Amino acid sequence: MVSKTSIALLAATALAQNAPVSTDSPQGVTYVAKFVPNSHSNISGTVEFEAAKNGSVLVNVDVNGLPSQGGPFPYHIHEKPVPSDGNCTGTLGHLNPFNGSMTSTVAAGKEAGDLAGKHGNITASPFQTSYVDNYISLNPSNPAYIGGLSVVIHANDNSRLTCANITEEAVVNKSNGTTSVASANGAGNLVANGLVAGGLAGAVAWLI
Repeated sequence: MVSKTSIALLAATALAQNAPVSTDSPQGVTYVAKFVPNSHSNISGTVEFEAAKNGSVLVNVDVNGLPSQGGPFPYHIHEKPVPSDGNCTGTLGHLNPFNGSMTSTVAAGKEAGDLAGKHGNITASPFQTSYVDNYISLNPSNPAYIGGLSVVIHANDNSRLTCANITEEAVVNKSNGTTSVASANGAGNLVANGLVAGGLAGAVAWLI
């Protein structure tokens, strides 16, 4: 007899599809999630997104201040911005417009927002890495568009350590010194209001 759980898993597998390669990110725009230390988190740094030469997205990660325990640290793009109270739970789940799976063995089959699953966890502090992600986009017309969403850094038990909104960086016009932003995404720079419980003192566990 087939269990309800087995049926649900089979249905989810049937709905899953490989994400298409995104090559529509406009040149000359940059989005960034900025992590700022607060009373609950020492994490600082940025995850920066800009168009790669092929129209996919070049991701530059530069973070510091992660806990000495609780790693390695996954990080993902989540489907909602950080709410005004700074609680990372409000970012909801991962960006996943193509019904990908965290257990997929190929990058195209994973959730679009699963940066760690496709490119590796944060394994040290400080930590820096750069890579091209072919399955997210800086084009607002693309289902995998990341503007106005958020990046969440987790402990290895998936509790949420900190989060920051993905906002478009101002572009400086070198000819006249003015700054502009091509399109507003409505997201501010907020960080988490807690850390992991159980193993990290004084923390609040925010689970996926």
